[in-house]
Amino acid sequence: MSVKDNLRRELKQKRKAVEEKDQKDKAICNLLQSLEPYNNADLILFYAALSDEINTDFAIENALRCGKKVALPVCTDKNGSMCFYYIRSLADVKTGYFGIREPDVNICKKVTDFSNSVCIVPAISFDRRGYRLGYGKGYYDRFLQNYTSLSVGLCYNELITDLLPNDKYDISVNYIISEDGIISV
Repeated sequence: MSVKDNLRRELKQKRKAVEEKDQKDKAICNLLQSLEPYNNADLILFYAALSDEINTDFAIENALRCGKKVALPVCTDKNGSMCFYYIRSLADVKTGYFGIREPDVNICKKVTDFSNSVCIVPAISFDRRGYRLGYGKGYYDRFLQNYTSLSVGLCYNELITDLLPNDKYDISVNYIISEDGIISV
């Protein structure tokens, strides 16, 4: 088993044990909404959270109420490819690959223009350089390789480390937001 696999297992357990999760999730989403690049963006690329991830539903609904375009990813294969689709509400979402909530591609339009957008990036953990420990499938790293706008990682403070192992395919985010504040990378 690799170093990253061992870290994933250990940090996933730590994330499942996060106390006061709902309060921390709301604090993180409120800080996200206070970030100037977020407020200036027309399009926000969110993720639909798994049960132990930071719940983004509150921020998604708020962004839609504020008139922002919102899109969520759809895993298009099991080899790390994903596309984003616009949603009008969380009612446009269904369960897809890996049990992840995704936009219904039969009713949602694919995003082709990512200008003036911010991508919200999930992770198990981030380090202070902006590198993430994801689930090991490479979906976000592949997407971020060609994404030229800002990216923001959401992470519980106790899961932010000084240094994570990374390789040439790993892409760092521009900001990390935890319940304790915003880190500019």
